[in-house]
Amino acid sequence: MSFGLYISAEGAHAQNYRLETIANNIANVNTPGFKRELAMQQARFTKRTELGQDVEYSGTMNDVSGGVRTIGTLTEFKQGKSIASGNKEDMEIVGEGYFVVQNIQTGEQLLTRAGQFDVLSDGQLVAYSGPTQYAVCDTDLTPIVLNPNERWDVRDGDAAIIQGGDAIQVALVLPNDKFQMVKQGQNMFKCDAGFTPKEDRARSIKSGHYEGSAVDPAAEMVELIAASRLIETNVKMIQQQDQMTEGLIGRVLRT
Repeated sequence: MSFGLYISAEGAHAQNYRLETIANNIANVNTPGFKRELAMQQARFTKRTELGQDVEYSGTMNDVSGGVRTIGTLTEFKQGKSIASGNKEDMEIVGEGYFVVQNIQTGEQLLTRAGQFDVLSDGQLVAYSGPTQYAVCDTDLTPIVLNPNERWDVRDGDAAIIQGGDAIQVALVLPNDKFQMVKQGQNMFKCDAGFTPKEDRARSIKSGHYEGSAVDPAAEMVELIAASRLIETNVKMIQQQDQMTEGLIGRVLRT
């Protein structure tokens, strides 16, 4: 079978993966704290190079390109746009950093910049990732629970919730290695490398605001069109090579 057929099929598969990644970005254009995903691709080595029977850039027949392959996605940690909600429960981190939230069901702690919060009837401050509730943690990494019968306010300068003369410091942290963070759901991250609290002078938020999605719809649509056209190109190449193979076989049989 034609080597080019395999190359074109792999190219179509890689562009389809890119297309799915872009579609997911577009689907989350209104998701608070969502970070754009990039489909990562690289040139594939030839079979003999992968088997160790030749080396890259040898200049021999074995060094013919093996096409392209997908190696996963990379998260772009660009900050999303600021959205004014007018709700004092909502908080936007000024500068770098993440909130610490805890899965109410499992107790697992994750990081997020999605500060569109809510206060439950029992006074618990929570964040959401889809239908799942996460308790927002304080600097002791314990869930924040307010008295639902008392007035409370947010002090932006040090990211504190003030109620009854007490100040509850909202946890703001920096990951030790953000490129090792693994996305959980749409806007939460698991941080196995650990995290460090932000310095007191850097603890600042904007109440009544939250960080929106970091996706630019116009740019994503351009990428979507480009990926679609590349898929079409690879499919046409498959069809052309199939026709060439069919013609060649037909000539051989006639001979």
